[in-house]
Amino acid sequence: MLQGSTLLRGEQKGLLGVGRVWERRACRGVRCQAAAASSAEGAAFGPDASVPPAPDVTLGQKVRAICFYLTTFAVAIPLFVVMLAIQPFVLLLDKNRRRAQHLVNKVWATLSTMLFYKTEIEGWENLPAADEGAVYVANHQSFLDIYTLFQLGRPFKFISKTSNFLIPIIGWSMYMTGHIPLKRMDKRSQLECLKTCMKLVKEGVSVLFFPEGTRTTDGAMAAFKKGAFSVAAKAGVPVVPITLIGSGKLMPNGLEYTLRPGVIKMIVHPPIRSKNADELCNESRKVIAETLIKHGLPVH
Repeated sequence: MLQGSTLLRGEQKGLLGVGRVWERRACRGVRCQAAAASSAEGAAFGPDASVPPAPDVTLGQKVRAICFYLTTFAVAIPLFVVMLAIQPFVLLLDKNRRRAQHLVNKVWATLSTMLFYKTEIEGWENLPAADEGAVYVANHQSFLDIYTLFQLGRPFKFISKTSNFLIPIIGWSMYMTGHIPLKRMDKRSQLECLKTCMKLVKEGVSVLFFPEGTRTTDGAMAAFKKGAFSVAAKAGVPVVPITLIGSGKLMPNGLEYTLRPGVIKMIVHPPIRSKNADELCNESRKVIAETLIKHGLPVH
């Protein structure tokens, strides 16, 4: 539990950087800059970093996206019935982690995407045990990112705006899985979310953040906010950086009505431990940025 009002006030800005899976607008928050990089990396971090032009949209990509959304809802309906049936037992036996519901989430994500694109995962050996609390952080390129991350099979919670929990089937499933609602620009809600995240990780439940706060318009990775790293530092749990590659190409930000075939690659990096939030922030961003640059992707 948090100790004292000073901590709560100090962490209030950090919360604005928690992962927004369904949001596209950035929140104001405390930003941290990456650790000093080499001159070559510095060029990639600066305004000279190449940004790919907006892709041409074809009828085939639009049809593919429609089929994808129809599939994801068609798969969700019977799985939602399963979630309803097992929810009483989940709350009785596994109220915090809700591993059975997370397994359903993984099945949903896998079945929804397997006909449309391929997912490759590297670094399985770097994943903490499923019953070990950790803070997962990933770069955010696309609406497809959450589908990809669900396929890790780890019972992490993510934060989403309250209105998303009202979406039929999908939002209700989020609620039963135990994901965390947030009222935007509501300070009381921000504090409650922070308390919830701290409580969960201390009890061995992992939390996922997109520390950029939102997807950028040009697809380049932005600066990280400190909310995720403050939680990890205070709770004494590791940060697990994850690099997502390719999701922005398949379904670019702002073009959610299109879907290209291809591969999304997810790289799980070794956990980082520190009691210093700035150090966690800098090290996590550095390892993700270096991986993106290695694959020819832009970084601000």
